[in-house]
Amino acid sequence: MNKILLISNRSPSTGIGTYSHQLVKHLKETWHVDLDFLNLTTLAEDSYGNIVSMSSQKIKRLVDHLLFLQKIPKDYKVYHILNPNLGILIMKCHPAVVTVHDVFPFTPIATHDLITQSLGLDSPILLAMKFNIKFVKTADRIISVSKHTKKDLISLFRIKASKIHVIYPGIDRNVFHVRDKRKARQNLNLPQKSKIILHIGVDEPRKNIKTLIEAFYKVKKRVPEALLVRIGGMRSATKKLIASLHLNDSIVHHKKVPSTHLFYNAADVLAFPSYYEGFGLPVLEAMASGLPVVAGDSTSIPEIVGKAGMLFPPFNATILSELICKVINDKKTQQEMTIGGLERSSNFDWNLCAKQTLEIYKSLSF
Repeated sequence: MNKILLISNRSPSTGIGTYSHQLVKHLKETWHVDLDFLNLTTLAEDSYGNIVSMSSQKIKRLVDHLLFLQKIPKDYKVYHILNPNLGILIMKCHPAVVTVHDVFPFTPIATHDLITQSLGLDSPILLAMKFNIKFVKTADRIISVSKHTKKDLISLFRIKASKIHVIYPGIDRNVFHVRDKRKARQNLNLPQKSKIILHIGVDEPRKNIKTLIEAFYKVKKRVPEALLVRIGGMRSATKKLIASLHLNDSIVHHKKVPSTHLFYNAADVLAFPSYYEGFGLPVLEAMASGLPVVAGDSTSIPEIVGKAGMLFPPFNATILSELICKVINDKKTQQEMTIGGLERSSNFDWNLCAKQTLEIYKSLSF
């Protein structure tokens, strides 16, 4: 069989799921690759912080990974595993390509408590992740979504640099592009006269929401019409902080939305204070939508933003607040950052991602 088999276990609503479905789409439609796509999604896999917290589901998730081995068809030319937490499949899949999106749980800053807060995981699941990453090291080729993630793979796991290939994900420009701000706000029922600061991401420690809220508090003192729009879950500690600063009426929170694209068009700036990202998809989506970006100067973020956005020390709420104020109060700065962001985002293309991935397949089989 000359087909390629791509294997994932995440729904399209997740970052890895988006990567998987876009890559499959462009390999097929643009490069006419003969492939099959196997999605091993389970209820437990897509329920971080909720169902995964139940012991029965934790056990189910571990058992599912073992059962996945029985579901893998034989005789494909190349197997591409799209989530490193499926590394165990390499036992049965050769030659194997694995895409690694980030290795945060294995970094020195990732204590057990921090990982548990971040991913809703505990010891059995952490052991499974460590088990899977050992197999990733044995893959024939590894795709890293950023230079920073490649650097982490080399330093943490002593993988040869020659085995790791950096291939950036793309952006769907049919979804993320410039639109009329007034119409976007009208569609989302957001106030026309507010200065809107946007943040998109789950509420876990590495996303650094505490610094965001503290910075917004400072912004609000200088710009009374400022409004923070946050999309993603919210931990109790964050709710308490917001309440203590009397910001409840100045924050619009959506735990989940069908699509984030209009929010980028409705906002005045994206504030993204993460201190660890394997890539940082919201930053790219914002730039492609013409939204100025202020982001943490850490890990992969400078690599993605380039000179198109403003970077700051990720734990410095004062500097973050000053940069936000500069953007939302200065039309010229906004225009320059919009132009720079659109130009920068043009470097990230799904067709190019698919082409470079196909070259990896060819190096193994054709």
